[in-house]
Amino acid sequence: MAIPGESDAAKVARLRELIPATSAGIYLDTAYRGPLPAETAAAMRDAEDWELRVGRATEGRDEDFAQRREEARAVIAALIGADPGEIRFTPFLDLIAAPTPHVNPNTGALIAPARPDEGWLALDCSLTAGAIQLDVSQLDADFLVFSCDRWLLGPEGLRSVWIGPRPREAGVDVPEPEVGRTQILGLARSVGWLEMYVALPWIYERTAALTARLIAGLEAINGVQTLTPEARAATVCFRLPAWETDQLLEELRRRVFAIVGATPNGKAVRASIAWFNTEEEIDRFVSAVAEIAGHTPDTLPRTKRLEVLD
Repeated sequence: MAIPGESDAAKVARLRELIPATSAGIYLDTAYRGPLPAETAAAMRDAEDWELRVGRATEGRDEDFAQRREEARAVIAALIGADPGEIRFTPFLDLIAAPTPHVNPNTGALIAPARPDEGWLALDCSLTAGAIQLDVSQLDADFLVFSCDRWLLGPEGLRSVWIGPRPREAGVDVPEPEVGRTQILGLARSVGWLEMYVALPWIYERTAALTARLIAGLEAINGVQTLTPEARAATVCFRLPAWETDQLLEELRRRVFAIVGATPNGKAVRASIAWFNTEEEIDRFVSAVAEIAGHTPDTLPRTKRLEVLD
């Protein structure tokens, strides 16, 4: 929702209040799990409270569940330029054989996979859905699969599948196992909130700008090896040769409360950027990396790790 005359800084501050986890630290691990909007958490809690009071076998529940599922299909379809009837939901990605990653998880590089000579091409967009614009008409894929709990800020354990024209024409469908009503409701609420309240074009533009800011900051530091090329989404991978990854992560968490993780191979830090990050957070993170890069684990002055007291 745009407010006339509102600056980006004011909009970010307003929206961050609606995502409480953004105040817990510098949230740079959306590639692992994104934070939940308060509105989504409240909607899921209300649904669970209603079922606690009246049970899960009440009249009309199945019809309500079907409506929620169609709402979720509609917002996911709008996200990727598809038709709602082409969307399925599942807890499992192994229903689609060997999905090819759209992003190299160890470097952050975008991948344009070649179509196989035989079979279908399934593209795993878990690290791009909600971070950069996706249009199924521009992707030479037969299936798109992605987790819904990352940049889409949805509940855990739910994945979306888009079925392309070639498999549909061949009569191929994706089985849709039973999933929780609360999960579907939460997904529809989160993605709908991003589309109608935050605005996708603004999300994509801001995410790209913050990612470029982080890359530029890291590349200016002597001793930092950035692994992420220009063709990227919203994950930035880097390392310091003098530091083990777990040591570097510990120091970043200690010094600036960075919520950040490692690449799957454990050889680098992976910072994942989202629109709700601030420029000040990016700069503070870069400053911490610069301070650490000027030392080895043996020479870096120790800082006391702050603990939250009850």
